[in-house]
Amino acid sequence: MIIISDKAYNINMKDFNEAVAFHGHTCGGLAMGYKACELAIEKLGLSFSEDEEVVCITETDSCTVDAIQVVLGCTAGKGNLFINNWGKNAFSFYRRDNDTSIRLVANPEFMNVNPEMAELRPKVFSGAATQEEIDRFHTLSHMWIDEILNMPAEKMYLVKEATEPLPGHARIYNNVTCSVCGEQVAEGLAPVIDGKHVCIPCLRK
Repeated sequence: MIIISDKAYNINMKDFNEAVAFHGHTCGGLAMGYKACELAIEKLGLSFSEDEEVVCITETDSCTVDAIQVVLGCTAGKGNLFINNWGKNAFSFYRRDNDTSIRLVANPEFMNVNPEMAELRPKVFSGAATQEEIDRFHTLSHMWIDEILNMPAEKMYLVKEATEPLPGHARIYNNVTCSVCGEQVAEGLAPVIDGKHVCIPCLRK
């Protein structure tokens, strides 16, 4: 059960408030990520990924990604979340057990933020807004979140074929010691120079 602005949303997956708690605040971007998960679950029959059963390649590093981590269990640490920061609200989801995938791209026709909210945003985030303007911005923001959570996900996202190949399973490396700085580094990420391992930061010096 999701409660936003005294409205309830029944969605058969992890609660939106869990994503809010993880992210630290509620916002339109987080809600957009939540709806992307909803559509991916519907189209591919996904469930929370305990390991690497579900993989996501996201084309943004925005707030949307935190919802994907919470709802579908795609995380960098497990090796099933890959971020290509191309500035696009686009997400490719992969289901390993049946080799199915989907790419969701934000529908440009949907992305029409309230003009008043768009005008207030730079003032609020720059610290130049009055308290009245800040309060108004937050009111409009919660209205925007309500609209996102109420709207059918298929109106928000274009459904396309995934173009990126399914990434391989996460690899686990032994640690070796960098011959320059003396710090431990994953063996697969430490090139051998003149017979000795050197970490990437030391190579850049």
